Amino acid sequence: MVNKKKLYDEATEKLVKQVETMYLPAEFQTKYDLTEIVRRFRETFKNPSLRRLVLNPKYEKERVHNARFSAGFCGIASYTWNHLFRMPDRTEIWRLKQYSGNKTIYGLSDHVWLENKFDGSILDLAFDQSIDEEGTFVEIPYFLGETADSNFDFKRAFLFAKRMNIDLENIVFINMLMNQKI
Repeated sequence: MVNKKKLYDEATEKLVKQVETMYLPAEFQTKYDLTEIVRRFRETFKNPSLRRLVLNPKYEKERVHNARFSAGFCGIASYTWNHLFRMPDRTEIWRLKQYSGNKTIYGLSDHVWLENKFDGSILDLAFDQSIDEEGTFVEIPYFLGETADSNFDFKRAFLFAKRMNIDLENIVFINMLMNQKI
C-alpha cells in the first residue's frame, strides 16, 4: 500500500531542494525565504477551511483521501509565487505558463506552473497533483504550455496568501503599478 501522505511530504522536499539550487540573478532580493515559502505553501494547501473557500468541491473528497493536497492549487500557487518573488524593479523572474483543454496526452487537462525567464527552468509547485495507483507521479506535458499574463486580480490567490499572513493584494497592486499595468 502506497503511503500517500509520505509521497506528499517527499514532493515538498523535492521542491525545497529544487528551490535551493535554482538560478537567480545576482540582483535578486527578497524579504521571504524561498524554501520556507515552499513549505508554507505546501502546508497551507492542506488547510480544510481554505480548500472550501478556493477550490471546486467536486473532487475534494477524493483529493483529500489520496493526500493530493496540491491538486487545484497550481494556478493559485504559481500566481502567488510570481508576484512574491520579483526583481527589485518588480519585473518578473518566473513567467506564468499554462495549458488548458488537453485531451490528447495522458494527465492533467489543465495546468499552470512557472518558468524562470532567465534560464527556462520549470518550477511547478503542484507537480505532484497527479499520481497513479502505484504512487508514481504522472508526467506533465509542459511542452503544451503558453505564457500567461500575471497582471490581474486573483481573489482566490489573495485568500490563499492571507492564510500565510501575506498581503498579496497590495503586492500585486504595486507590481502592476511599477510595470504600468494599471
